Amino acid sequence: MLRAIKSDCFPPFGKFQLTLPPVENRPDHLAEVQLFTGVNGTGKTRLLSVLAAMLGNNEPLLKRVKGLDAPICIHPYSMLPIPNRAPAWDFLIQAQGVSWHGVIEPSILKWTQLPAFAYSGTAYLTDLPITAMADVPKPDRKQCLSFVRPEGWSQPLLQAITNLKLQSAMDAMGDPPGGALTRSARIIGAIETTLSEITGFNFRFQVTSYPNVSIGVFWGDRTLPFNLLPDGLRSIIGWLVHAVVMMDAWLQGKSDPLATAAVFLLDEIENHLHPAWQGKILPAFQRLFPQSQIFIATHSPFLIASLHHGWIHPLTMESDGRITVREPRAARAGDSYISVTEDIMGVKAQDAPVSTRL
Repeated sequence: MLRAIKSDCFPPFGKFQLTLPPVENRPDHLAEVQLFTGVNGTGKTRLLSVLAAMLGNNEPLLKRVKGLDAPICIHPYSMLPIPNRAPAWDFLIQAQGVSWHGVIEPSILKWTQLPAFAYSGTAYLTDLPITAMADVPKPDRKQCLSFVRPEGWSQPLLQAITNLKLQSAMDAMGDPPGGALTRSARIIGAIETTLSEITGFNFRFQVTSYPNVSIGVFWGDRTLPFNLLPDGLRSIIGWLVHAVVMMDAWLQGKSDPLATAAVFLLDEIENHLHPAWQGKILPAFQRLFPQSQIFIATHSPFLIASLHHGWIHPLTMESDGRITVREPRAARAGDSYISVTEDIMGVKAQDAPVSTRL
């Protein structure tokens, strides 16, 4: 796992090192979470962009360091002429006047080769044509590490869901009652159960064959196309479900996508979500990918309070505009959104926005 990020010059940070400790006493069924929070301008999204560059896509970082005269270069440690450097220092990202180092546990030096995905809380998902059981190619790593997805990228997501639903139905036809769940049934069942728990209503995907093969959603007591779903639900499907089905496509049937180590970068996934959903989304994602390392940037006290096993990294802006990386704090089950607002986000309850005092 990645264990630190060190910057020689990270405007407006200057020199700093962000330590990413392992999560002690973490249950085996939950992923490790490193959560960044702070006011606008403290560099949360830029940190995620640095991680995306380390993992294989430097475009998000290029957007954050506009005006530099030199391109960004990424070097593995083995190529660096740096004497007496511990082997855990495994990355160097350089641009003119700016450099970052990434520190990895020596036992996982292939961190950059793990499946890796980046998401934001945008609602890009839209209805597009699909066919019955069409191939979904292994996803492109650079695209997987793009925080922003155009509507056209909905098609492979919808096709992958369709394949799982149809395969699960065909498997059920040939299996005796009470038999073990097949791979497809386990994956689609985990997705639909998770979305039902988050939204509080029965959720399942629905594939129809007449007059053309199409896919929609049965939610609560209604059947709806994706275009008519609320933005919050479209957003969740666009990143959480995408993560599951694209992991499955990445592995090409060779491993269990819900039991494979991966890295996820999540940027303000609370967008469009009611506070009740914000409080459920992160624990649900931790349970889906228990072998993974999740990095998340958020402004939501509800989401932060929902994290019971992980590290919270508060970033603060001083009166002179300088950014300070405070000591990480272990998440705990007793945190309420009020205590998070006051102790972690530094806002007194009486001064907090109305939305955080409801």
